[in-house]
Amino acid sequence: MKLAFLAAAWLGGVLIGLETQTPLAPLLLLLGGSFSLGLALYTRRISVFPALFPALLAIVLLLGVLRADAVSEPLPLTAQGEALIALEGRITDDPEFSGQRVEFTLELTAADLGSGMVPVKNRVLVYADPPNDLVSRRSPPYFDYGDVVAITGTLRRPEPIGRFDYPSYLASQRITGIVLAESAAVTGEAGGWREWPYWLRGQLSESIEDTLPYPQSALGQALLLGKRGNLPPEIVQDFRGTGTSHLLAISGLHVGVVVVMFLAGASWLFGRRGLYFLAVPLVMVWVYALVSGLPPSVVRAAVMGSVYLVAVGVGRPGSILPALALSAGIMTAVSPEIVQRVSFQLSFAAVGGIALAQVVMPQWSMGVVNQGQAWWQPWAFHVSRAVALGLTVSLAATLATWPLVAVNFHEVALLGIFVTVLALPAMPFIMAGTLLAAVVGLFSVPLGQLFGWLVWAPLSYLIYLVEAAPGWTVQANWVATWLLWVWYPVLGALLLLLTRGRINRIWSQIRNKAQSQTVHNQLPTRTIPVAFGAVLMTAAAVALWWQVGSSGDGNLHVYFFDVGQGDSALIVTPEGRQVLVDGGPDLDNATQALIGAMPARDRSLDLVVMTHLDADHSRGLLQVLDRYQVGAVLSGVDSTSSAMSAQWQAAVERNDANVVSVYQGYRLDLGSGVAAEVLNPRSGSSSNGSGNNEAVVLRLTYGSISFLLTADIEAETEAILASGGIGIQSTVLKAAHHGSKTSSTSGFIRQVDPAAVLVSVGERNSYGHPNPGVMDRLIEQSGDENLYRTDRDGDVEFVTDGTKLWVNTER
Repeated sequence: MKLAFLAAAWLGGVLIGLETQTPLAPLLLLLGGSFSLGLALYTRRISVFPALFPALLAIVLLLGVLRADAVSEPLPLTAQGEALIALEGRITDDPEFSGQRVEFTLELTAADLGSGMVPVKNRVLVYADPPNDLVSRRSPPYFDYGDVVAITGTLRRPEPIGRFDYPSYLASQRITGIVLAESAAVTGEAGGWREWPYWLRGQLSESIEDTLPYPQSALGQALLLGKRGNLPPEIVQDFRGTGTSHLLAISGLHVGVVVVMFLAGASWLFGRRGLYFLAVPLVMVWVYALVSGLPPSVVRAAVMGSVYLVAVGVGRPGSILPALALSAGIMTAVSPEIVQRVSFQLSFAAVGGIALAQVVMPQWSMGVVNQGQAWWQPWAFHVSRAVALGLTVSLAATLATWPLVAVNFHEVALLGIFVTVLALPAMPFIMAGTLLAAVVGLFSVPLGQLFGWLVWAPLSYLIYLVEAAPGWTVQANWVATWLLWVWYPVLGALLLLLTRGRINRIWSQIRNKAQSQTVHNQLPTRTIPVAFGAVLMTAAAVALWWQVGSSGDGNLHVYFFDVGQGDSALIVTPEGRQVLVDGGPDLDNATQALIGAMPARDRSLDLVVMTHLDADHSRGLLQVLDRYQVGAVLSGVDSTSSAMSAQWQAAVERNDANVVSVYQGYRLDLGSGVAAEVLNPRSGSSSNGSGNNEAVVLRLTYGSISFLLTADIEAETEAILASGGIGIQSTVLKAAHHGSKTSSTSGFIRQVDPAAVLVSVGERNSYGHPNPGVMDRLIEQSGDENLYRTDRDGDVEFVTDGTKLWVNTER
């Protein structure tokens, strides 16, 4: 079990690093406390390794935190509504027909958002018509895995489909948008070695169509290969309505079925002598992963299944939990962020549930049955054992995964567990029979059809089952992560109680420990201060970590910094993402302001927004680019005539910053329900007009609370926004251009209808800002008590939970 504890410490560190901005102090205190505890144990004459094990756990946890801190996930940029866009990228899945178009996932390398191609790292789901030259030289679906594709089309945000949370489903695959392509051209091929498995998958798919009737062939393709494009819509809806749509998505559940099916079959054929019986399931797991196209979810599940088989081979099937934990640790060491993905969690839970269920299964003896002498009893025994095995696997996988489905997709099918338990016993026959029919059909279609008719029965049974079962589903918006913290410990405790001999072993260990304590009941005097120090340092680490966790209070924080005659604002989302909008007029304005608003050791910003190149907005960003690790920079229209242009370009090149030009219609998803909509500049704007009117305008939303950041726009752009029908009403207005008389017109203020107003302005500035007439209009709208000025109030912080709004001022 030591391996399980080490893997758990690693996974805990990874989660802490991904979910929090972890300071160094609690980590060092925890490490010191662990070493002190080890020293205290060593003085109790405990051997070196057990004594130092707490310190080893702390070191592994610290390494997990550091590994996660090294991950920098790009912020997903999506469209607000619909927008025309040009994309370049590589196809990373097996394209399929979806209606009249071909559907595929595109891993983007570059995107043109209006000002030329810039590097991006997002994924989008594309629906495209193949070009004529591709149709003439390839077979359907024409596009292939690994194709490098250039696309122009409309970028859309995914929307829920009925009660199905389609956006969450796509987000679990890191897909941030949907593109309806107007044109698509294959510009190159970069399939690599994985191109061959996808070719094999395509050949098997065609063979299934030849050897099975429709719609059984479509269901066989979905369950064996993960190709769902040919499924009738009504069958897909039946699976969704009965809570069994997870059967159509190849994951750990399917791999677990393959492991159990071939392990049981090989044990029956070869017995459990030697390791021959393990070779069959091990080979078949990877054959299945190969024919399914080696998607990441299947590869992860195949690794975990292989680890389980190794544990069985070394004679320790009960060590499956440490082995699975180790495999998860290795995968998260390569890619820490996968621990947050629903696909990884479902695969791990399904394989773990199925594997752990083997420990509590009854070991039926064939010898007892043979005493009855009746010829039919051995066959009845094998049939009964197969049914019991199928039901146990079904129940184990369902119990292990349904809370994750409920938490992530907020929908629970009332009969989901019951229907799944009835469906899963047919899965081994469907998967093995469909694979056999497809392989035989590659060489002889008539012979393949013979095997196809054998698998027709379980496929038809599954179709009838989901059609006949009532589609009773309830919304589970009340479900949160507390369900996971309650369900899995309870399930683990039940598993512990049901495991053969486990309770007796635990009770025996407790008695031995108690007897040992009666002999060594005197605590050495030198142990007391060391143990006290260990407890004190560990308690301090927990307290500091609690403080760090409490700082992520689930609220959105928007800081407007007092940078003199200029603008600078920091957005901190509920999950800790940090967006800096402008940097003030002096080089160190933003960096000095960030010291007080961000953790001391945090030198990273997820996003920097440069609204326009006026020095009072952009000069402070030069030092930010030099001193902070910036994920990406958003800017509007390039203005080479600006006095700051040369310095800005030099800073961008010096720091290799990723600059993305955005226009009205684009939307930035900041996570936790926080989004930033780009309202200005308009597509087609040029730098020939006023730089103020071409500045980036953002509308930030969280629940029912919104902020409108208007940069330096003037009356002309205000009028366009007010009459454009794009929705500018906001709870908080950052008044444009420091309260200048050229901005904050009456009509614009009425359309925004703010409850609070912020004016970023320098004390006794030479421009006469803010204008008295503008101030009168703003006070008339929001009231003097809800108007804030950085020259008078200093830094101003707005805090919201999405429903209520609080304001903190420096002075």
